[in-house]
Amino acid sequence: MCTSLTLETLNQHVLLARTMDFPVKAAWKPVLINQPNYVTALSGTRPIKYPYIGGGRTEENDNILVADVVNTQGLSCAELMFPLKAHYLDNEVDDKLNLTPQDFLPWVLGEHASLEEVKADLKNIALIGKYWMAGKEVFSFHWILTDKSGQTLILEPTVDGLEVIEDSIGVMTNSPTYPEHMARLEKKLKVTNQQSLAAKAQQIIMSQDLPKATNTPTTRFLVAAVNKLGTQPSRTQYEARNRLFNVLDEVAIPYKPSMDDHPNFNYTHYISVLDSTDQTYYFRYHDSRQLLSFSLADLVEEYPNTSRFLA
Repeated sequence: MCTSLTLETLNQHVLLARTMDFPVKAAWKPVLINQPNYVTALSGTRPIKYPYIGGGRTEENDNILVADVVNTQGLSCAELMFPLKAHYLDNEVDDKLNLTPQDFLPWVLGEHASLEEVKADLKNIALIGKYWMAGKEVFSFHWILTDKSGQTLILEPTVDGLEVIEDSIGVMTNSPTYPEHMARLEKKLKVTNQQSLAAKAQQIIMSQDLPKATNTPTTRFLVAAVNKLGTQPSRTQYEARNRLFNVLDEVAIPYKPSMDDHPNFNYTHYISVLDSTDQTYYFRYHDSRQLLSFSLADLVEEYPNTSRFLA
C-alpha cells in the first residue's frame, strides 16, 4: 500500500518521496548501484550509463531488486504495486527490447538522463509478464518519475498498453489507475479541474479538517493530494524534505510484532525522499527516527565500479 508524491521548491529543487509498504519478510536497505552493467531476464547484459542510489533488497543469488532510485543525471523513479490493473504481454516481441517488470526501473535509471529521453525510448521496449532472474512472481507495477525539470510522469501498463500520463498532480498510490484515482478525488472534493482542486485543498488545510488515511490506496491518495495541493511551496529542499516525511508519516502503516505471524500483511518498511537536483537520497527505517542522508556524487567516487548496501 505504497504512497508517492513529488514537490518542487522555491529554490528550484525537485523531490520525489515514497513509503515502501511490503509484506513483512523483506529487508529493504539503501543501496548504491555503481557497477558497469546490469543483467536483464530476457535481453541479456546491458551497460549502466548512469549510476544510481535508492532503496533495494537482495533476492535469490544476491540479485538486487530496487524500488526507488535517483541517478547521477537527476532522473528519479519509484515503482509502486498495481494489483489487478497491471497488464503485460505474454510473449517476447522480436523488434523490441523485452523487459520483465523488475527490469524496468534499472532500464529507466541506468540508461536515461531525463524524462524526455525516457518518453522517446518507450516505443522501443516491451513489458513481458515473465519471471525475473530471482523469485517466481511477476510483480504488478506502475511507476512515477521526475527529473530536474520538475515535470512528473506516470507510467501504467494496462490492457490499452503502456499509458503515459504527463499532466498528473504528482501523486500516486496503488491500484486503481491514476484516472480512476482522480475521478474519486474530484468527486470527494466536489470539483472538476486542477485549479479548483488546489483551491479546495487550501480550504481544507486552513480549516484543519484534514482527511485521515485508512489502509486503502484511495484514502492515501486523498491525503497526499490534499497536503500537496493545499500547501504553499516549500522555500528550500530541507523544508520540503521535512514536509514530505510528515505527509508520508500520515499514511504510513506502523509495524506490530503480531504481523510476523501474517507474512502477507503490509507495513511501511521505510520512507525515502529523492532530491533530483543535487542527487541526495534520504532514508528512514520504520523502527527509527534517525534520518540517513547519502550524496550520490560522493558515493560514486568512493566506491567505483561496485554496488553495495549502505546501512
